[in-house]
Amino acid sequence: MEPINSSVRPAVNNGDVTGPDPYLVVTEPTFVARFLLAPEADAPETVANVDVFVDLADGSTWSLTIFTVGEVGRLLSVWRETGEAAHGSYFWASDQLIVPEPGVKAMTTAIRELVRNGKIAVVGILSEV
Repeated sequence: MEPINSSVRPAVNNGDVTGPDPYLVVTEPTFVARFLLAPEADAPETVANVDVFVDLADGSTWSLTIFTVGEVGRLLSVWRETGEAAHGSYFWASDQLIVPEPGVKAMTTAIRELVRNGKIAVVGILSEV
């Protein structure tokens, strides 16, 4: 697996919200991926459910929600108890991508392949962000 260049952006002032930029940014030769990690819950090595914006060289931005197989199972189990999604009888998201293992590194590998083969436009949703 190729190494990734990642960094957490410094604190910024977003209107009336001041604090650290929520994105962990991964820069690759063909794209920039911005992972929206929850500071109190997500670690880059173990994140299993995350929203990502993928910026391409052509100026387009694609949104993805990435889950691990284990996270899908966990959510279905919770929903069986709470009644959501017909008591956990299905799982659906329009921009979902399911990966076999947690972590930004594994997720970046999947994004790299989607960009390489052009399927980012099929899996992701074109974003105006």
